[in-house]
Amino acid sequence: MTRMARLLLRQHGRTSRVLASASISGVPTNYSRACSTLLSNKSYYRNWNETAAPAFAASSPGFMFQSTVADEKKSDSKLKVEATVIEPESTMKSIGKKKKKPLILDFGIPKLIPEWKNMFKTETLFTDISAGLTVGCIAVPLSLAIAVASGVPAEVGLVTAAVSGVAGGMLGGTTLAITGPAAAISLLVVGAVEQHGIEALPVITLACGGLQLASGVTRLGVVTKLVPVSVIAGFTTGVGTLILTGQIPKALGIVAPTGMNPIELLGYIGENIASANPAAASLAIGTSAAMFLLPKIHPKMPSALLAVGGATLATHTFGLDVTLIGAIPSGLEAFQFVMPIVPPIESLPSLGATVFLIYAMTSVESLLSCAALEKMKKTSYKHDADQELIGQGLANMGAAMFMGMPVTSVIARSGLNVKLGANTRLPAIIQAGFVFSSVVFLSDRISMIPMPALSGMLITTGMSMLNPAELKHCAAVQKSDYVPFVTTIGGMVSFGLAEGIGIGCATAMVLNYGKLHSREVPLPQEFTLDPTTKNATLWQLSGPLNFLSMFAIDDLVEQIKDVKATQDLDEIVLDMKGITSVEYTGAEELVNRLVAIADDDIEIQMLNCHAKLENALNECDPTQLIIRSPEVPASFAPALAAIGVDPQSDPLTTAAAQIKADTTGAAASNKQDAKSGAPLISQLPNTNEK
Repeated sequence: MTRMARLLLRQHGRTSRVLASASISGVPTNYSRACSTLLSNKSYYRNWNETAAPAFAASSPGFMFQSTVADEKKSDSKLKVEATVIEPESTMKSIGKKKKKPLILDFGIPKLIPEWKNMFKTETLFTDISAGLTVGCIAVPLSLAIAVASGVPAEVGLVTAAVSGVAGGMLGGTTLAITGPAAAISLLVVGAVEQHGIEALPVITLACGGLQLASGVTRLGVVTKLVPVSVIAGFTTGVGTLILTGQIPKALGIVAPTGMNPIELLGYIGENIASANPAAASLAIGTSAAMFLLPKIHPKMPSALLAVGGATLATHTFGLDVTLIGAIPSGLEAFQFVMPIVPPIESLPSLGATVFLIYAMTSVESLLSCAALEKMKKTSYKHDADQELIGQGLANMGAAMFMGMPVTSVIARSGLNVKLGANTRLPAIIQAGFVFSSVVFLSDRISMIPMPALSGMLITTGMSMLNPAELKHCAAVQKSDYVPFVTTIGGMVSFGLAEGIGIGCATAMVLNYGKLHSREVPLPQEFTLDPTTKNATLWQLSGPLNFLSMFAIDDLVEQIKDVKATQDLDEIVLDMKGITSVEYTGAEELVNRLVAIADDDIEIQMLNCHAKLENALNECDPTQLIIRSPEVPASFAPALAAIGVDPQSDPLTTAAAQIKADTTGAAASNKQDAKSGAPLISQLPNTNEK
């Protein structure tokens, strides 16, 4: 610590917290390092602004001082990024001050225009068209099956997929995502239709889309991430269980009473197995087996289309006595524009709860799908959660205008799109066009599809949802994530979907309570953390890293962006010594956000990674886009020594201990210095002091 800083400390005594400084350009080193040790006591802050700052400004023309004030009472309840900044006035940035993000009133269209232009590049056109047609072959039977599982007419699934696929594909936050009806949301739709009637479906879909659009425009995408991945995994497994048990009676040709839980339903099937239809059971088993085996023969094969097509052919070739989909509206009649009907006032509370639940789960499903998709294949357009909500919101609002059901970004179809070599947003448009054409030109053929074939598809889908991949990642990071996973499933099966999700979230909050904190560490302008880099910024994270850290991570990323906007960064370094616990949701969010803001020429490095954190990073970042180290590299020694830190120990812990010792000493002499009446300005050293 410089003499200047010590004099300032003695003048104003003990304070609550030390402020760190951003990298300072063009300021004498003694001022830079002294100001990086200024304290945030409010009286000191006021005295600085009234007395010392004018003197500093007079001695260093063109520079100004900006500071944040730390609140000691709130220091343990929220993220704190502390900084002082001394820069030329023309480039002044308040690193510690959280900036209000501008609204996305243009729906992100200017940034999407280059994406739209890329769709017509000749070198990718053939591959994209081929991928779109193949995904369309999957989308038609799946949309039919999901509509049936949702308790709505079969054509609703096709119309929804055709309309939403265009809006979601063109305006979504991920290049290769496919939007449409999802099996995971089907049971939410069933509950909504049973409670409010099918005439309320357009209102529900429209309101859901409106909430998503508002969340995206106001940049509240981070809010939808507050549901932990362990609960999402439990929700997926619970829905899979309910779909599986709900479709078994239909696959066997047994009419089961409504309102039974899975255990009661299985008991009823056992009692009435003698009344099963052998033809229906054969079609369902054959369809399910084909969907399971065909991808193993060739992963790019449209297994759903071939399975349902084969079942349809067998039904009419052998004259099997099974229920068919039946007549559906043909041509453009299926796309009838409807105006949502305003529901009765007395139904608004329950309808609002239904809308909010569907909004939350469709949003979370979409963001999880797109995050997984981003890892499968990198594109020039980086995943944007707010833009994804805008796209999904407009997709839902568009579907509502045609009696559609809620949609999400669907990982199964999106993943197939990636495997087929898609490069742009064109496949999303092609598959939507394929679905549209099937409704307009092939409605008579669709009406001939046997219902047991759709039940077989849904049984296969339900089975695939019983062991979600997310659970494996969560359990590998934190074994206690099994608890919210199990409680979510138990709540869904015993009480209902909303109750299960609520119980799971409450359990996760109890297990992961705590707040993440961070601060930037000052580095002199003439030093760098690594001899191979030109400029770096060093940050310290402390506290638990979990799904409750979403806002803290968002604040951290925004402040790193501020530093990046004013400096030509080569490296972002995070000291992770203070991380006390790790949960998969928080770790994945931190990794994804850091990778998203780092350009190809900016390196991200994490220091002091303990074993649990290292394990979490391996799950979230298996390709090691982020460099991690269990200790401080020896190459950092010169820079850390320059700010008085022992490079053999934790850089920030040592620095904090030194500052605390200096502050204690300053407090002891505070009264004596105050009695002397010497003005603060007279104690400032000249600019040539070393």
